[in-house]
This record gives sequence, C-alpha cells and structure tokens, in this order.
Amino acid sequence: MTSNAKFVGVDWANKGWFAVGLDEDGNYDTCHGPFRQIADRYSNAHLTLVDIPIGLPRGEERRDCDQEAKDYVGKLHRSVFWTPPRDVVEKAHKVKAAEASSRESIDVLLRINQARREGMGVTIQAWSIAPMIAEVDEVLRNREESQRGDIREVHPEVCIRALGRGSAIEPKKVKGGINPAGIDQRIRILEEFEPRAREISARACATYAKRAAQDDILDALAAAVTARLGYPDKLQTLPAKPSKDEHGLRMEMVFYNPTQ
Repeated sequence: MTSNAKFVGVDWANKGWFAVGLDEDGNYDTCHGPFRQIADRYSNAHLTLVDIPIGLPRGEERRDCDQEAKDYVGKLHRSVFWTPPRDVVEKAHKVKAAEASSRESIDVLLRINQARREGMGVTIQAWSIAPMIAEVDEVLRNREESQRGDIREVHPEVCIRALGRGSAIEPKKVKGGINPAGIDQRIRILEEFEPRAREISARACATYAKRAAQDDILDALAAAVTARLGYPDKLQTLPAKPSKDEHGLRMEMVFYNPTQ
C-alpha cells in the first residue's frame, strides 16, 4: 500500500530495510522490507534519505564524501566505511545471490584484496554491506535520471552531529552492546525537531523487536527529520560540489544544518 508520507528515512536493519515516513500533517508511519518495496511504498514522497552509499567509485578511487564525513564526525570516524568500487559491489552481490558460505565469501574478499594496491583493501564491514549497496543501486539505475534526486544518501552520524549544532556525539554502541548515553543523546537532539522522537522510537522497537534495533530506528528517524527540514532546498552536501559516478549517480552525503 502506498504511503502518504512525504519525508522518509531508511536504514538497513537485520535482513531488511527499516523506514520512517513523515507526512505534512504531523503523522508518521514505519515499515520494514526489501528496498524496492520501500521505494514503492513511498513513491509519492518528496524526498527519501537512505543510509547507504549511492554513486560508486571505480578501481581504487576513494569518494570525497567518505573522507569529508570521516573528518566531520571526528572520533566516530570509524562509523564511516570507505565505499567499495562498483566491481567489488557487483562481486559481493553475486556471492550473496549464490548463497555462498561465510568462508567462501571471505575467500573471495581475500582474493580481491590481494589484487588491490596496499592500503586500498576492502574491509569486511564494507564487503558485508556491498549487497545492500547493490540493492539500492539497482533501484536508482532503473529510474529516469530526472527522478533519481528523490532518493539521496545520508550518514546518520553526520545528520545527528549537524542537528546537534556540531556538538560531540557519544557512540551508539560500546563493547558489550548499546550505549544508553549515546542513544539518549540522539533522542534528545531529535526531539528538538520532532517532539515525538521518543514515542516513535519506543513504538517501533516494540513493533519490530526482531527486525530492527533501536539504533537502526533512530538512524532512520534522523534521516526522515533531515529530509523534512532540508526539503526542498536547505540541504547541504559533503562535498560542497559532488561529482557523479559512471552511471550519473551523485557521490555525496546530505545533511541539514540548523545554524545556517
């Protein structure tokens, strides 16, 4: 069923995508499923922001937006992964489609890294999200170029730090699990712009207990709030002048700065 939400945030959450949609009348809805299903459900949205790389480098190139995001979030720089190049994303997608074992998958990654220049290897974290990158990439590449701007990339730590006016952000997770201080800080920052942030988080946690963790839910909500605040022309980008990949997809991360 198509949603009336106009501003949507999406984050990967345990074998599927979790989405929060906000409409222009103060209502919200949530869902969980494949990205194509999410895109179809929110096909009438003005803007959907998703926490996944959009626009892929070639060979051993690095995306400028990844470096700038690492610099922007400071001590949380490890939460920003170097985006794997398109050929690696395609290989990871094929490995997953073939239902390879974990050992077989790691063996493919090892062979990829042996062929790459020293210091330019693909991390296990980036390899693990590559099939999700491919899922979003396929949806966007099948769209008319004029419609691709309805779905753009964010990084939740960039969004939260920007909404928090540049204040230092506590990590969401620590050794042993969730960091309550980091979670509460994010909720308090979001409550300034969405007073129901705690309610939305609590209800989604109860509804999607086995499918989405609280940090995933808050990441999606941060993206949805950013979409609502930034639409139509108040979003900023990392870098300020993004380039495009070989398929015309912008290599950028967007955010909303309430101080500007």
